Amino acid sequence: GEKEKFSISPLQEEIIDIPYDYSALPQDKECILTISFHTKKKTPGLKQNAEIAFDQFILTNASKPSIEKYDKTMSFEKKGNEVSIQGDNFSITINSGRITKYTVDSQEILSAPLAPNYFRALTDNDIDIFNFATPFIHMNPYYKWQKATDSVKAIKTEVEQKEGVIKVKSALNVFNMKEAYVSYTVYANGSIAVFHSALPKADLLRMGFKFNIDKKFNTVSWYGRGIAPSYCDRKTGYKIGKYSLPLEKFEYNYMRPQEASTRSDVRYFTLTDKKGSGIKVTAYYDKPLMFSALPYSPAQLEEFTHINEINRDNDITVCVDSIQQGIGGDMPGQAVVRDKYKVKANEKQSIFFLIEAI
Repeated sequence: GEKEKFSISPLQEEIIDIPYDYSALPQDKECILTISFHTKKKTPGLKQNAEIAFDQFILTNASKPSIEKYDKTMSFEKKGNEVSIQGDNFSITINSGRITKYTVDSQEILSAPLAPNYFRALTDNDIDIFNFATPFIHMNPYYKWQKATDSVKAIKTEVEQKEGVIKVKSALNVFNMKEAYVSYTVYANGSIAVFHSALPKADLLRMGFKFNIDKKFNTVSWYGRGIAPSYCDRKTGYKIGKYSLPLEKFEYNYMRPQEASTRSDVRYFTLTDKKGSGIKVTAYYDKPLMFSALPYSPAQLEEFTHINEINRDNDITVCVDSIQQGIGGDMPGQAVVRDKYKVKANEKQSIFFLIEAI
């Protein structure tokens, strides 16, 4: 709707009534009120109807998801830290805390394992003072999270089957992490609930997973903040809504390749091919995700030194996070991330989402 014209002088306040019937809103779905201010006429530097400010208010939250039961059977086989699960139209292999195989209707979903990930291609602000001593950039302490990502290994795996689900639980050994744990709950329809928790021993770059899918799934759609990239310390200027982009337009670049393309406060996202087939990742109802989908991995992006070196002839690497350290640099000459946007050492972190073929 649109309110009638009103005028407020600088530094003044006015109460504006916005008529809506709260009781008429669906109480099991998320409803967001967006208030946007636009110019009524053209002025120097501003077009008519130009948006000059907005804010959003969540009026109702999505309800806690219920688990649908399926009259289908599943079986599993366990050998050490490897578990193979067979359903009516799917098979899944979990090996040492990673999903290494996910086949649905005879089509392999993953082209590289779904595995925990704590590293991002360092931003200029992550590099900080090492920007002025480039031969020593490799000594940046954040590289410990690249080592941690590569070190993930299951030390004990257990499987339980009940009420139509199979749950695979693994205690993990991860460099620079304590109490690392991962679980994969497989439902009879082939969907997988993914959970991971750990206690970082040092300030963390990100808490999440990464996996690869075929490059044909090159349409990216999501419900969250957009349409440009956003992070915990630079997101309020982007509206929560539904967005869709081809993969090549989802990517955002700086002259020096670095982390730059993540979207935040995401309720769900999909990657699909021309037929609409692909994957869907859904956040737990009250814990939105961050994600990116790019034709290279964080480790590959880290190796490029200039934008013209980027090789995009790869499968798509999908990163899903519960949290990432902020980007920083909002104060001139002060590249450091503000304290409240850091992922602190010795604070337990976790991530939970559902992945399924569509």
